[in-house]
Amino acid sequence: MSSTYLHVFLMFLLVATAATILLPNRDVPVGPFDDAEADERLATTDDIVAIRAEFDRMLIVKGLVTDGQIDLIRHGTKSRGIVTGMRTTGNAREDFREVELDVIVNRPDGGQFPAHETALIPASAMTKVSPGSVVDAYYRSGDESAVAVCVSPR
Repeated sequence: MSSTYLHVFLMFLLVATAATILLPNRDVPVGPFDDAEADERLATTDDIVAIRAEFDRMLIVKGLVTDGQIDLIRHGTKSRGIVTGMRTTGNAREDFREVELDVIVNRPDGGQFPAHETALIPASAMTKVSPGSVVDAYYRSGDESAVAVCVSPR
């Protein structure tokens, strides 16, 4: 499963669980219908953006990503990278293991560049960062000094 599918699945779960917190309470009937569907409404784009921002904040507070990594993932150029080296640091947080990755990142318009990234990887996905693996990589066009790597937990 690619990290894009993971992001979509996580967003779906987050919207479903957080909607009860962020959306207005509808205990009072809104019209002549007094059934379960009267309490439901579709999430708007603004709702999803607010929930995504809260999810990002939670990841930062837990120390699973940095502000810079979130910024690259949300606003950077998405590409693919090939892992050329991986070293575990021995540090862990929740069910994530800290690793140092050497990656060759493909530029979407052609060419490649080397990058070094320290990232927290789900313990269940450690085999996905072994040398030769392909990972999602994000960077800023024109500034290849920072790269964020994403790996799905399964």
